[in-house]
Amino acid sequence: MAVKSREDFLYICRMQPYISIIIPFFGKADPVLLQRCLDSIQRQGMEKETYELIVTDDDGKGLGAARNKGMRQATGTYLMFVDADDYLLPGFTQCIPHLMSEHPDVFSFKMCKVKEKAFKPHFSILFWITYESGAEYLESQNFTGSACGHFFRRRFLNDHDITFAEECYHEDEDFLVKAYCRASTTVVTNGHFYGYYINPSSITRQRSLEMRLRRLTDFHKMLHRMKDLYLSVEAAEGLESEKTMGVKRRLSFLTIDYIRLLLRNRSPELQKKFKALKSEGFLPLSKADYTWKYRIARIIINFFV
Repeated sequence: MAVKSREDFLYICRMQPYISIIIPFFGKADPVLLQRCLDSIQRQGMEKETYELIVTDDDGKGLGAARNKGMRQATGTYLMFVDADDYLLPGFTQCIPHLMSEHPDVFSFKMCKVKEKAFKPHFSILFWITYESGAEYLESQNFTGSACGHFFRRRFLNDHDITFAEECYHEDEDFLVKAYCRASTTVVTNGHFYGYYINPSSITRQRSLEMRLRRLTDFHKMLHRMKDLYLSVEAAEGLESEKTMGVKRRLSFLTIDYIRLLLRNRSPELQKKFKALKSEGFLPLSKADYTWKYRIARIIINFFV
């Protein structure tokens, strides 16, 4: 059915909600922050028929498991993920006309870091860029590795069996790369529609030695998942394909991020870990000139390999 009016849109939404908003809520999460999150969604002024809210726990298996559980329950045309201590910024509904007109597999918007608990609009001159494929975007751009800054077409994720890794941290990174790599039409906007709350009690901000080592270990495992994806794409698409080069680019930047984490956390046996990265095929870094910052990091890191 062609959507030509608001009435057409609401008619379709009565049969199936247009957006499924998945909110993981488990562990020691603050119910006050969850209510603020829910209020921010309701304040967008969307008709109740157009979206469904899915608040889900993790069954003891982490954030990725909670999101996967929500994905299985979802019925909307599009999915989006909102963490319970974050919130949607005013103007969020400006995305919907672009979803309806272009039907992208992936739609990306900006996240705005916020420290205060009150709503704070972020104003900017909006622009919207459409890529013929997610691989085109992946091969040419850098991006924030958070699933929360996106809409995903649910059928697209299901068709390609794209889910989150479970019982680990850094589950967003390979999920996003798989999505961009497989996506057809991809829309990107500079609009800031998501408030990422810098929550001092968040699990991502814990600084204990045990937590730091756990996150380093999980980051390393994520690199291997990315490497497996790269090898599978290379075998299917060829070395010079846009998909292969896009995954390789992202893997190169994530390898640098991992080395930065090793240095920041003063990881023991640093030289041994560098040798392991080389034997595993992550080093030396690719000679591609992605950005000037990448070139500097590549020269320094490869010098010590």
